[in-house]
Amino acid sequence: MNFVLHFHDTFFKISETFIRRQIAYHVKFKPICLCFKLINRELTPRNASVYLLPRSPIDRLRFISSLISQRLSNMLTEIPSLYEFYVKDSLSGKVNIIQTHFGNNIIYSIRLKRSLKSPLFAFFYGKDVVVLAKKYPRIYKYCVEYLDEAFVTSKFLKNKLEECEIGVPINVNRLGIDFSEWPYNDYIPPNANEQIRIVNIGRLVEMKGHEYLIGAIKILKNRGYKIEATIIGDGPRKRILEYLIKKLGLSKEVKLAGILQTEEVRRHLYSSDFFVFPSVVAKDGHVDTLGYACVEAMAAGLPVIASNVGGIPEYVIHNETGLLVQQRSSKQIAEAIEDLVNNPSKARYISRKARRFVESEFDIRKNVEKLELEYIKHL
Repeated sequence: MNFVLHFHDTFFKISETFIRRQIAYHVKFKPICLCFKLINRELTPRNASVYLLPRSPIDRLRFISSLISQRLSNMLTEIPSLYEFYVKDSLSGKVNIIQTHFGNNIIYSIRLKRSLKSPLFAFFYGKDVVVLAKKYPRIYKYCVEYLDEAFVTSKFLKNKLEECEIGVPINVNRLGIDFSEWPYNDYIPPNANEQIRIVNIGRLVEMKGHEYLIGAIKILKNRGYKIEATIIGDGPRKRILEYLIKKLGLSKEVKLAGILQTEEVRRHLYSSDFFVFPSVVAKDGHVDTLGYACVEAMAAGLPVIASNVGGIPEYVIHNETGLLVQQRSSKQIAEAIEDLVNNPSKARYISRKARRFVESEFDIRKNVEKLELEYIKHL
């Protein structure tokens, strides 16, 4: 059996389901997880073993120095880390591949590569490129010396990473979901005269654009629709959104449900009428480079209305697998919901087309197998 070492500074954040799935669906490789910090231990994939690494002050300086000065970074490179000795003693000869998660962790994974003499791969997910590389354009130029290949989840992100002159092959692998957990039920459109249920899933942060969904609910309420929206997630903008809901008089129509268990989230998706994904490009450049919550909604058969930003248009194809709207437009979101409510045959068509599309592009089993085949090329 071959072993793949997954490195992340912190395993296992609740929001990073895409990383847990990637680890859980390995077949040709046995996963080992290394991290500086372990949280939510109960979320550890059953097939994985986890090792905590000692972190020394020099490790914190390495990343900072890579942003400030290449010369300083090179000097610090000569100073060993505690975890280099740890992995050399514990894992030398046992690891075939190193897979690091997020580009900002490459600076640590390089030292794992030196100790273990194994090929190094990096998976970039979004903020590590569209925000970090925008602020520090040269941050990934050193990667060509150490990385064997890079992976991203969208063509949009691949284009952004190529601008960083990373100098290694970049593969698009969308990862995805297990469709056996998402049976498709034939979509039943809502009656325009009855309650219309909207659902959204996402952290309460700027780039998720929740205020524009709330604004759309106000517009539709004023037009006489019986409508409600449930927003699942938590984050720093909770109080801002609570204030907006109260100000617009939508306390009965809009519910901030907080963080819910997986089964509760699934129940909301299967019992709602539409999924709205009002993403925006945040002030710091952060944007949804994919959006797995949207993919799950499409798998469940919900017609999706989403913003035309980031990597979203790669799978939400207007009038085919969903409806696209301009970012920061409550008016367009309201009009798109109204369009689907008043055109049930269109809503059914989108539901079926979307399910077929995500099945072909976002099958986690097939995509992890493709990932493993790339690993094997370097053995």
